[in-house]
Amino acid sequence: MGYTQSLKNIALQLGFDRVAVSSVLPDPNEKERYLNWRNLGFAGNLQYMVRDTPRRWVAQDLLPDARSIITFAVNFFSGSKKMEPKYGYGRVARYAWGKDYHDVIRERLEEWVKLVREYVGPSFQAKILVDSGPLLERSFARRSGLGFVGKNTVIISKQFGSFIFLSEVITNLELESDEMKRSPYYKDDCGSCRECMVQCPTGALVMPRKLDARKCISYWTIENKGEIPLEMRSGIGDWIFGCDICQEVCPYIGLSKTTKWKEFLPENGCGPYLSLSEVLSIREDKEFKQKFAGTPILRSKRGGLLRNACIVSANQKFREAIPVLEQCATEDPEELVRASALNALESLMRGPEF
Repeated sequence: MGYTQSLKNIALQLGFDRVAVSSVLPDPNEKERYLNWRNLGFAGNLQYMVRDTPRRWVAQDLLPDARSIITFAVNFFSGSKKMEPKYGYGRVARYAWGKDYHDVIRERLEEWVKLVREYVGPSFQAKILVDSGPLLERSFARRSGLGFVGKNTVIISKQFGSFIFLSEVITNLELESDEMKRSPYYKDDCGSCRECMVQCPTGALVMPRKLDARKCISYWTIENKGEIPLEMRSGIGDWIFGCDICQEVCPYIGLSKTTKWKEFLPENGCGPYLSLSEVLSIREDKEFKQKFAGTPILRSKRGGLLRNACIVSANQKFREAIPVLEQCATEDPEELVRASALNALESLMRGPEF
């Protein structure tokens, strides 16, 4: 127990904005919520979200000797409160403006683990998770007092708003849990506000704190590797990678402040906008990987990003893209891109109003 504050101080010295501890005891309510969400089919084709093992609410499935979960929060906000559409460009979700947070935060957590091991001794065990492991991280973050789960399903901090990255270290150390100091830790601070639900253009937030991935712009533009259904395309608007609407319309965005982590500033990545013409001109995977090296954009793969650019071009009525769309339709090596380009061309040439 005596280690707890010292371990937190090490994390704060390394630049983490918040750090809090929760026990590893599973919350039966969270288990039921997750299973209900999964059974309703809201995970879409995200197979990694519906696997039975390891159990997402049982930390010991990931570290058998687990005694505590330490949650780290990093503020990544780095722009104005509202990003307006820009003709000829697709908008990028804020988390992807800079470097890939998986790599940046994992490197910092590995340094933390090294320093803690030097402090407490070689018996220290640690399992690092940076949004990449099967754990109900928002459940443990909420229980630790880092924030509450908003109706938009994200953790909202009373210090930083909702633009924060979460990561965890599961450890065999018996640490003092912050959840004991925060009762009730499940308090809902959204009140009667429903802006996130009302403003979602595709109706993905089917009820408070329940998101149907099959209707989510982020799911279709990042996770999905095939064609995007016709009924979803207009709702995507100008989002070429991800979506921030449910966070931008949240009143708690007023708490957001510029990050101290330079890696997440837009000048160190692709920034908030991508030129549609430039994206549509990328013909090889090698060029795509070089252009977006070290950023989250790689997750969509070249075909997915060009598919998105085709849809945004049609939604914006960006006729200047017609020449490069014609090249995509006839010369691109991927069937997905060729088909998406043909769909965009058909939309752009449908009538004089275009």
